[in-house]
Amino acid sequence: MITKPETNEYPPRLEMYIGLTKENGLIQLMRQDRKQTYNFFKNISPDIANYRYAEGKWTIKQVLMHINYVERIMQYRALAASRGDNQTPFGFTNHEAYIKNAEVERHDIDELLEEFNVIRNYSIEFFSGLTEKQLQLCLGSGEDAVSARAVGYALIGHARHHMNIINERYLNTIAEYNAI
Repeated sequence: MITKPETNEYPPRLEMYIGLTKENGLIQLMRQDRKQTYNFFKNISPDIANYRYAEGKWTIKQVLMHINYVERIMQYRALAASRGDNQTPFGFTNHEAYIKNAEVERHDIDELLEEFNVIRNYSIEFFSGLTEKQLQLCLGSGEDAVSARAVGYALIGHARHHMNIINERYLNTIAEYNAI
């Protein structure tokens, strides 16, 4: 069983994601989260998939696209970590540029959900094949270092974080609007 990482295995900015996973068992959690994330987005009406709760905020489809590309990016980071690449920094990603240039409007939510399943299945297979030693190896060094294991738990928390935001800021706003 792949247990939760220790706090010294990841930078403080990942705590908001890793903290959303209280359980142990990375592979089982990834499988459960795949199903929960899929069902969550599948139950959102396509009629509101392009809804944004405020000017300049992402649409629901853009949030799902963001979850997908972050999973891809973090897969690479987990690979680098699992190989002990302490030269490559963990780094940041320009999320706004990724969304701006994704042309998400060309896709319906079902296509994005299928993509999520494929990407998550790869993550499950990848993490399933790592040894205990590889899971604890880190990408980067110093305070910004992150273990492969921490990346896996951050992926679960990242999806949960965005589903929470959609519930709070998108679906609640729509419900309040419809109640007027």
